[in-house]
Amino acid sequence: MQRMSGVQLLRKLGVRVWVLIWMLGMGAGAGAAHSSARDACMPRYPPAATMERMFDMSLRLGDELNALAPAIRVVVLGRGGQDLSRFGVRYSHLAFAVRGSDGDWFVIHELNRCATHYSGLYQEGLANFIGESVLRADVLVAVPRASLQPALAGMLLDHGGTARSLHEPRYSLIAYPFSPEYQNSNQWVLEVVAAVAMRESAPVGRPQVQAWLHERGYAPSVMHLKWRERTAARLFVKNAAVTDHPMTERWSGDYSVSTGDSVIEYLRRQGMLERVYAVERDNSSTGEKK
Repeated sequence: MQRMSGVQLLRKLGVRVWVLIWMLGMGAGAGAAHSSARDACMPRYPPAATMERMFDMSLRLGDELNALAPAIRVVVLGRGGQDLSRFGVRYSHLAFAVRGSDGDWFVIHELNRCATHYSGLYQEGLANFIGESVLRADVLVAVPRASLQPALAGMLLDHGGTARSLHEPRYSLIAYPFSPEYQNSNQWVLEVVAAVAMRESAPVGRPQVQAWLHERGYAPSVMHLKWRERTAARLFVKNAAVTDHPMTERWSGDYSVSTGDSVIEYLRRQGMLERVYAVERDNSSTGEKK
């Protein structure tokens, strides 16, 4: 009997290809568009016109950040590299932008490379963060309030400190926000800001931070995955796990997930942000109207 490939079996199950693209790409770099796990690590370079727009957008974003008061050393950036409108989500990935001692801004964020079980923390330039999302979405800028700025900057610039210790390498796109078993990229941003807001004298771990967030009303996004999508995730998608979710969510398919939208809404509601705005993409070359 001839064995079916993973893709053939997925087609037999009726799973749409875009579901896999979403699952493989939500927490990866903005330029990653994986058609299968086999080519997930293949180098991919955007067309020259897209690269030009990426760098133009990074320059405009840099100008916006440079215009902030000197005391502002950390902001949260959001991009919409994946179309999650089906779930009512606009921003799929959050990151910190930090102003270095030389005045230049750089990005620190959690990335899941190559659609594996694991993630890492990466320091990159603004253009890398923006990536090909410049073709689809604006960049969100959320400015933490002044009282959080010194501790946030210190935590992110301390390479062996709490921000790094709050990173869980075991990665899942749909990690349950109140379990330390896995983590997605938006969770890491939320937990770092929460650790600063807790104002504890001693370093805190993820269970304490998550308990603090739960007690103070953090409400994650709810993403409904159909049975066929859940089956595909369990069988074929290495970077999506459901075992950390309560059994009620696993039966219903309504998964609680930390998205860019839910994190920003919580930080805004808790008074941790002094300003939130969008740096709009330039649509002149496409003829789009906003």
